[in-house]
Amino acid sequence: MLFPSVEWFSALGQAVNSDAERFRRLGTVDIALVAKIDYPAASRYFEIAFAGYRFLGARELPRLQAAAPGAVVLEGPFETWREMVENIQANGKADLAHTLNTLTLYDTPMRVDAANQLDTDLFYRYQQNLQEFFDSAGKFPTEVAAAEAR
Repeated sequence: MLFPSVEWFSALGQAVNSDAERFRRLGTVDIALVAKIDYPAASRYFEIAFAGYRFLGARELPRLQAAAPGAVVLEGPFETWREMVENIQANGKADLAHTLNTLTLYDTPMRVDAANQLDTDLFYRYQQNLQEFFDSAGKFPTEVAAAEAR
């Protein structure tokens, strides 16, 4: 499976939906999260949607403005995303230095943004659910695409 791609994010979502009990214990999740992956020349945007206890789907957006209303953006450089995914692959889940909490703590190297503070707070409210979502990458082989000059 190639990261980043709609197929890769969808595979994470299928892992969420196929292990309902693992995610049910964390509570419901209602968020549209946009993974914004920054390359030197441009960015790519992947919207990931959750409702209740389920992953609803993933899609690549042509631009950030195409995201669902109220979407929360998790953005960072490709190299940080690559390192996080490779760390999860190596350990089965993110180690402390590669969790969403650590990577966004000081708005560097990743940061969270939304149209308003209430939407931004959704990321922090659902952070453990989102971490479990990304940690699902430890369940299948991932090939990380070379840094693109998009």
